[in-house]
Amino acid sequence: MVKLLDYKEKWQKLEQSDNPFATVIMAHIKSQETRRNQQQRQVWKMSLTRRLYEQGYQRQDVLNLFHFIDWVMKLPKGLEQAFLQEITEYEQEQNMPYITSAERIGMERGLQKGRQEGRQEGRQEEAQRLLLRLLERRFKLPVSTEVYYRLQQLSIEQLEELLDVALTVDSLEQLLASLPE
Repeated sequence: MVKLLDYKEKWQKLEQSDNPFATVIMAHIKSQETRRNQQQRQVWKMSLTRRLYEQGYQRQDVLNLFHFIDWVMKLPKGLEQAFLQEITEYEQEQNMPYITSAERIGMERGLQKGRQEGRQEGRQEEAQRLLLRLLERRFKLPVSTEVYYRLQQLSIEQLEELLDVALTVDSLEQLLASLPE
């Protein structure tokens, strides 16, 4: 059975191939190799993106492959901005604006939205964890699966209110009575 990383030994053949999947394999290999070196990852991401333009693919093919490369070779914010600037300059030099400024702005907004959603989910999970721990310690009972699932449905604000309630009620039953339906 051939694994994607087995193609590392066939790098020269991949470079010579005009098959779009060669680029996909190359992106995968380089994402693995550059896991701990983000500057090197930026260099390879630019190299592979340039390859898309040079292979003569149609605009939509370039965009689809670029989205894959962008997904598999994530960069920290500063390097991502430098990468996008480099792509912009390259497109201007080549007169090939495949990735429009609107798409770049959309990608940046998508990254920001993803970060915000991730922080929100993290806060919610932490509030759930703290509330469960408080309940188990305060009432010396394991929290039932039903209560656990009900807590998962609550917003951060509701969880924070329940934390306050959990500090003042005398029993788990009193707390459960104040749970939103």
